[in-house]
Amino acid sequence: MRYGALLALCVVLAGCGGSLGPGSAPADDVCRGATGAETPESVASTAPPDASRVEVRGDGDRLPVNATVVWLRVLDLHGLSPAEVPAPVVRVAPASEQTFSQTDLDGNMDRFGNLIGLNENQSRDVTLTSPDGYVAPPDFTDGNYSRVNVGIGGDDPVADVEATLAHEYVHVVQIETDFCLTDEELTQVQANVSPGMFAAVREGAAEYVADVYAERYLEGIDLRAERRAAYERARPNAWKLSRAGYYYGYRHVAARAESPRQLPAVYETPPETTEQLVHGLRPDEAPPVPLSVRAGEKWQSRGTVGELRLQVALTEGVAESRAAEAAAGWGNDTLLRRGDDYVWIVRMDDAANASDLETALESHVDGLAAATDPIGRPSDIAYRVVRVDEETLGLVVGESTTVESLRISAEGEAVNVSTEAA
Repeated sequence: MRYGALLALCVVLAGCGGSLGPGSAPADDVCRGATGAETPESVASTAPPDASRVEVRGDGDRLPVNATVVWLRVLDLHGLSPAEVPAPVVRVAPASEQTFSQTDLDGNMDRFGNLIGLNENQSRDVTLTSPDGYVAPPDFTDGNYSRVNVGIGGDDPVADVEATLAHEYVHVVQIETDFCLTDEELTQVQANVSPGMFAAVREGAAEYVADVYAERYLEGIDLRAERRAAYERARPNAWKLSRAGYYYGYRHVAARAESPRQLPAVYETPPETTEQLVHGLRPDEAPPVPLSVRAGEKWQSRGTVGELRLQVALTEGVAESRAAEAAAGWGNDTLLRRGDDYVWIVRMDDAANASDLETALESHVDGLAAATDPIGRPSDIAYRVVRVDEETLGLVVGESTTVESLRISAEGEAVNVSTEAA
């Protein structure tokens, strides 16, 4: 098993409990199980009963479903047999009720994210709902097996517990089969895709298989509706951003696969931008539009922010659907920093999209500037939205003198950023 490579792709191997765009679905793929043997589309279990049995540890009385039955069903959805993927151990415990404080949620949030509202609505801590779970791969257990850790509350519906277990079992399959990627394919993915982007596909695939599982085996549960509602009501925005990988990851995978047996093709060609993630596009669809930004030497490039973070930030000032519409025409962007001042250049697909975003951004930053109790932001921070050309906007954030004096102009496809001091 290539756990070092997997951990590079997936910083945290964990899980918590319609077509969106063009692109044909791939054909059913052939995955190699943990033994390295090819798995045909349909297989009969030839493993002895003890090899396929899931051992349940901990507070097993809390688990209202047969862990082995769920495991075998998930394997079958993938076209795998228990002879090829070793059964995990399931450890059951009371619901973790893990709580994230403002400090926890903002730990990975850069200063610019705070300034544009990605940590707003931080008036309360966030507690994980139950049931919840995560997977520890073999290198992190006391034996040569994957361990599924499940937290179950006393009032959790049986269907929710079973769907959560199915979700976590998908992560076991991903770990034990190396995402059905060869060494060469894995190296290529690592070179082109960020760990965070691949994590969204990883979680999206688990959500997708759980959906297929629920449709086939469960009653009285609508995972799509629950997932959408959970994402839309997620607050603060730092938490919403963390949940976006599950919501948009699922939608991306569902747009590109018609069966769990087609997941290897999605793993092999994950999205490279959050635009592709949000809209269910392959990495060769809708590549970023050309954008060149020239600035003085004191300005440092901070990379690309992306459509998803733009959309989530906007939800602080405008309605959810309005934020999605305003961000949907994203074409490319570049973030610059000089000390505590920032310039964010966003190029949209066309003039109409740029006008739509301009209106939404103006409303958004007006709300940020008027906030009486800003969280993680200096109270005297200033904002200015600049229409650079028909397709391009600039957002200047920082000390008021810099914000007002900064000059942003277009020169062909390039954008120039300058001040008298830079």
